[in-house]
Amino acid sequence: MCGRATVVNPDGITEKLYGYTRKFVPSDWKPRYNLNPREEIPAVYYDPFLHQRVLRTMHWNLIPSKLFTRDQVDAFDSQYSTFNARIETVASAPTFQESWRRQRCLVVIDGIIEWVGEKKHKTPHLIRHRDRIPFAMAGLWNRWRGKADGEEMWSCTVVVTDADDWYRRFHDRMAVLLGPDSYDEWLDPDRRRGQLDLLRNSAYHMDSALEYFPISTLVNNPGYDSADCLEPAPLLETGRNPEPTRRQTRPAKQKPQLDLLFED
Repeated sequence: MCGRATVVNPDGITEKLYGYTRKFVPSDWKPRYNLNPREEIPAVYYDPFLHQRVLRTMHWNLIPSKLFTRDQVDAFDSQYSTFNARIETVASAPTFQESWRRQRCLVVIDGIIEWVGEKKHKTPHLIRHRDRIPFAMAGLWNRWRGKADGEEMWSCTVVVTDADDWYRRFHDRMAVLLGPDSYDEWLDPDRRRGQLDLLRNSAYHMDSALEYFPISTLVNNPGYDSADCLEPAPLLETGRNPEPTRRQTRPAKQKPQLDLLFED
């Protein structure tokens, strides 16, 4: 899964690489060292209203359009986890169906945080590109618009799949990573079929390009968002070799999705 990320260098998400011609980001867009679901995360998508590719910060927990009021949105957001969409069911789950057909995006970050070790003794690790550059995860987006006052909320989710051999040291699931050659096809709103084949054929295995290392346990606090939470942790502090081993996993108790509620 992907449930904690970094955007240390927002300026690294360039027009040249991601092809956007307009952006909607905070005027004081600051680095994020400990970015959590239900917070704002950068996404690149084709905007059907502006007819151009856009970079926008979106709420990282996809909100269905069929909710009527902001109170319903807030209740859904607090009760249900839609920040990850499983590749096995994303095409059929009503929560994601419409976005899967024509509202796909690139969720762009420059680091993923994962925990390794036994329960109560897990060590956080930062996974990033060796060149410190951003990379793109396959995502879906949606725009919720209030029926009464026209309030808008843009939100997104990250598509996840079985971990490859390299990533399995951290988790049995991982985000689907896409390379630059796949951006145009994935973002094309006219592409209504073949998305699964595209992801399977275009999955970007960045094993040789990624590095990882243990970091400060300050990052364990989801409300802490300062540069020192990404400081490399000394071996003595971690109490273990930094090469993580595959952990034993139990089925996680997750917040349910409202898929059945939103069936047509």
